[in-house]
Amino acid sequence: MKKVEYIIELAKGKLSSQGYKYFVSLVNYYIKKYNWPKIILDEKVNTEEFWTDDEIISITHQLLLYVLEKGKLKNYQKIPENYIEYYFKTIIVSYVANKIKEQQNKIGLSFDDMKRIALEILKEFYFSKEIKGEIFWNIENDFSNLVIIDDVIKDMVDKLPKIPITEKTKHYKPRVKTALHDLFNLVNKPIKEEVILNQIFSLFDQSSFLISVDKDEESEIREDEIQKAIGQIYEQIDKKDIPVFLDYYFSTTQNSLNSIALKYNLPKSTVHHRVSQFTKIISASFIPTNEQEGVLFLENLYKLLDESK
Repeated sequence: MKKVEYIIELAKGKLSSQGYKYFVSLVNYYIKKYNWPKIILDEKVNTEEFWTDDEIISITHQLLLYVLEKGKLKNYQKIPENYIEYYFKTIIVSYVANKIKEQQNKIGLSFDDMKRIALEILKEFYFSKEIKGEIFWNIENDFSNLVIIDDVIKDMVDKLPKIPITEKTKHYKPRVKTALHDLFNLVNKPIKEEVILNQIFSLFDQSSFLISVDKDEESEIREDEIQKAIGQIYEQIDKKDIPVFLDYYFSTTQNSLNSIALKYNLPKSTVHHRVSQFTKIISASFIPTNEQEGVLFLENLYKLLDESK
């Protein structure tokens, strides 16, 4: 079965076991070829290690689910069949690019980093005491008046102004120190360590890291890069082969290698070689970062070839 038929199976929601194996193999190939980082996985994993088989299967599942839920192949019947495979690979590239951006946008002050910084400050400027198995901290070395009801502190902290953390924030320690100062001045009593950490973390406004990048309409289209790539492709091909390329890749009807070979009185092996070379030239010249870019690239490429035939 041809690769494009597996993609059509997916579009119809009737993926065979052979099709499933193909997609896992394709994703594994792309992981190795493009060195995809493991941050694209939805679940938390050890990003320092190599991809495991389970992780490759997991990202394949996430990708296929994305394609189905977003309806990326719902109009596959309108796409020339010989172009569907390239179109699907464009979807993959777009998905991974968005995933990487999405994870990068989540980088900010993590709870673990905040905890480490907060404990350093507490040990340097505050007093601690273990009471009934719990660590309490206070501004003074006085633990006679404990705060027992944690929700009371939460209600008080909710009224404090948030401390903004943005991508331009380079030093977190002064902000953590401010958050601790505000908390103890507000409560003015010994506070349980766990409550301190949770409440000061809630004081940080990191909403600037939560911008969604999965909106297709916000995807950047590199029109200059598209035109440059098309020019490079045009320079590398033999102009007499353009009708073959058009019939194979851009025809509204499916044309087999046999039918094209008969039409142009060429050996089938020659047609296969020329088409394969054209595919390699395209892949080497341009990798789209999103679907719109991929579609525009192929539309412009088709227009140039059609005008030159």
